[in-house]
Amino acid sequence: MEPMRGPTHARCAISSCGWCDQDGVDCRFCSGTGWWRPERPHRDGSGVIVWHRIDEPCRGCAGTGKEHSPTAAL
Repeated sequence: MEPMRGPTHARCAISSCGWCDQDGVDCRFCSGTGWWRPERPHRDGSGVIVWHRIDEPCRGCAGTGKEHSPTAAL
């Protein structure tokens, strides 16, 4: 990608993204929802570490529901 040129896809800034070029390919991390539920460690009052599920925008697709291919920019 040329640094002075804008992105060619609406979903990402990679000029030749294999995932954005395909239709109907959902993100493998969030299944196309744009949200995922990772676990976060938390120490309770007695000092035991427990895991809590949290909802957050998917990092694999930047919350778009469509996974991108960062290696295509190399």
